[in-house]
Amino acid sequence: MSTPPRHVLNEMTWPEVKDALEDVQIALVPTGSAEQHGPNTTFFTDTGRAEGFCRLLAEKLYPRALAAPPVGYGVSYHHMRFPGTVTLKPETFMAVVYEVVESLKQHGINNFLVINGHGGNMPALQLVTMKLRYELGVNIAYLTPTEVARDVVNEGKTAERIGHACENEASQLLYLGYPWAVRDSALAPGEIQPEPYPQAGFQGRIKVPYFFDEVTANGALGDARGTSIEYGEATVEAACDRIVEFIEAFVAS
Repeated sequence: MSTPPRHVLNEMTWPEVKDALEDVQIALVPTGSAEQHGPNTTFFTDTGRAEGFCRLLAEKLYPRALAAPPVGYGVSYHHMRFPGTVTLKPETFMAVVYEVVESLKQHGINNFLVINGHGGNMPALQLVTMKLRYELGVNIAYLTPTEVARDVVNEGKTAERIGHACENEASQLLYLGYPWAVRDSALAPGEIQPEPYPQAGFQGRIKVPYFFDEVTANGALGDARGTSIEYGEATVEAACDRIVEFIEAFVAS
């Protein structure tokens, strides 16, 4: 099967990039994590979804978008009690994102969109994108695709709760071409721990910095047993359509 035309840095040579830069208007930077996703999906989950979205967007926006290689480690302190998780300090994560953007700016790109697959990265992304705009003068934004299509995610879910290692994340992996990252035979609901404090929680109105095993014993939220490629297609395509609409206006500003 032939690959659709797209500008993906990991798939290109430098002469190909040089030629592509005549048309490229925006760089897409995927950020993820290397952290546990319960028994449902692999450590590749967040990075794979972010990278998959960037590749798909590069196809939809060809030849005007360049997908950068993924930042595959994130801020994952809260998952460190589960074996295999790797975390960066927020300062390290911010430095990597900053220097990726700084490097691509030197090649003539001034518009950037960070496609983030891991919620733990969001506070650091808020800070580093403002720092990049202030210090380098780049036009930059960041997003989590699931939030862009939250209404579609909620309409299609079968479980009461959507969250980490849930049917939404697993379904996105299927549609984006990573079925090997989904453990079909082990899909399970999250084993949610009781909340000890009123009005508080990991996602409550009052935020408590729990370790993730204090939130869910098996490392999952929601229920991944409703995973389907059809659900993945609906959420991914809705998010991509809206992101493309944003980018059209963003690069024209």
